[in-house]
Amino acid sequence: MSKKIAVFDLDETLICGDSGRLWTKYLWEKRIITDSRFIEADQKMMSDYCAGKLDMQEYLVFSLQALKQIPFEQIDIWLTDFVETKIKSIFYPAAQKQLDIYRQQNIPVIIISATVSFVVKKIASAFGIQTAMGIDMVMKEGCYTGEIHGIPTFREGKIACLQQWLEKQNLSPEHIEFYTDSINDLPMCLFANEVFTVNADKKLQSEAEIRGWNQLNWLL
Repeated sequence: MSKKIAVFDLDETLICGDSGRLWTKYLWEKRIITDSRFIEADQKMMSDYCAGKLDMQEYLVFSLQALKQIPFEQIDIWLTDFVETKIKSIFYPAAQKQLDIYRQQNIPVIIISATVSFVVKKIASAFGIQTAMGIDMVMKEGCYTGEIHGIPTFREGKIACLQQWLEKQNLSPEHIEFYTDSINDLPMCLFANEVFTVNADKKLQSEAEIRGWNQLNWLL
């Protein structure tokens, strides 16, 4: 087993866009949601996220109301179409190349994203990534609720979830490589042994310059 693991953020790192916002937009286009407040909530979420002041629980409670009565099997059908029509075309070719290199070297690849896990896992499996973590939702009568289950994979939570997973797998890697675009992932950056910023936001770019991290610029 490899003594190295590679951990990737998802949104704006592996893909050119935010999967959570794109998912809401997809549901809107399909007229599955018809209330414009869900679109507005996503816009507010992004500005709060960028400003580092997002209340994740509050956002999810509101945004998941739209899917409250819908069985997860139906959501999964929509997700398959969503990945096919909205995500595959925005996956960075350089990201795909890097994933292939890790595969050839038998280095485990993990996606850890602050997007809900049913979206993250669907995208990950489409690109052959077995291990993916997102924010797990409590399920009630086969439907997703807006309540978070366990530790949210957000900021420091990403480290806690990774450590839990490593313990379960009985893995203690000597070297963790981490890829991200966002200052919200600073805790994870400081936890990793090697950091690759991908089209970093301004705050993360400053950190990368101070700390000598690898700075990548991936294009579609």
